[in-house]
Amino acid sequence: MDRIKDIQSLLQAMNVERFQKCDDFHVLKFNDHLKDIPFQTESRKCDFFQIFFSDYYDVEVTIDAKTFSLKDKTLISFLAPQQTLSVDVKSVEKLSNGYMMAFQSSFLKNGKSNFEIEQKFPYFNKNYSPIYFINPKKTVFPDIIRKIYDLFQELSDENLEIIRSYLNILLLEAKKSFYDGNIKTSLASRSEQISFSFESLVKKYSNKRKPLDFYAEKLNISTVYLSECVKKTTGKTAKKIIKEYVILEASTLLIQSLKTIDEISDSLGFSATSNFSNFFKKETGCTPLEFKNQNT
Repeated sequence: MDRIKDIQSLLQAMNVERFQKCDDFHVLKFNDHLKDIPFQTESRKCDFFQIFFSDYYDVEVTIDAKTFSLKDKTLISFLAPQQTLSVDVKSVEKLSNGYMMAFQSSFLKNGKSNFEIEQKFPYFNKNYSPIYFINPKKTVFPDIIRKIYDLFQELSDENLEIIRSYLNILLLEAKKSFYDGNIKTSLASRSEQISFSFESLVKKYSNKRKPLDFYAEKLNISTVYLSECVKKTTGKTAKKIIKEYVILEASTLLIQSLKTIDEISDSLGFSATSNFSNFFKKETGCTPLEFKNQNT
């Protein structure tokens, strides 16, 4: 599996690196690059956020081992950092109706980390991101994305600021649509719905050191059933997903906050700093202090 650390590397993999204009943001219209981009890709894992919009694709997309056959629908999808993606285009002509955006958290200029963005916007889930089907006549997404694309073609400092504003609006509009039920999710089974809701709850509560039965109670199901659904859908245990988010939040706090390691340990619900340090080292291979020194 390819790991892509920055947007430049992604554009290189797509054979469009010569069109890069910004280090932490890029938008492209597939119609501009039908002779450049590969129509079949191996699984890749990116260290930044991605948004895909299409109008009547004919493509097969695999996200985190879940395959979606997408044809003759208008849709939008959101990928969080570290999610895997592979694509198999069935119709080159229909690919032309799509857009891709990639951005790092730094582009938003709001001081938020990857974790905080994932926490704020519920459709960014690390282990399972469904496709959202939309009615193009009843949503602002197509207009916003096209405005961003047009501004990017004539990039200037002023246009970059406007793009940043439009991207924030897009993310907030998607959040509103998510909670209002105005975008139809591809979650097909009860297990998928429970797994997605579970991961959303894990992100929601700032203290991630909560027992599994806490989330089961919130979802009104048994702990055993929750574990079965998550394992079936993601291939991971529910406890593993909780640990991943503990590490993500801890890493964010170690790098971006002024909190001491003792304070971070306490805020994450550990009974002692030594327990936090042992947990962090077991999961990452280094102590919290070593991680902080390596990344600040």
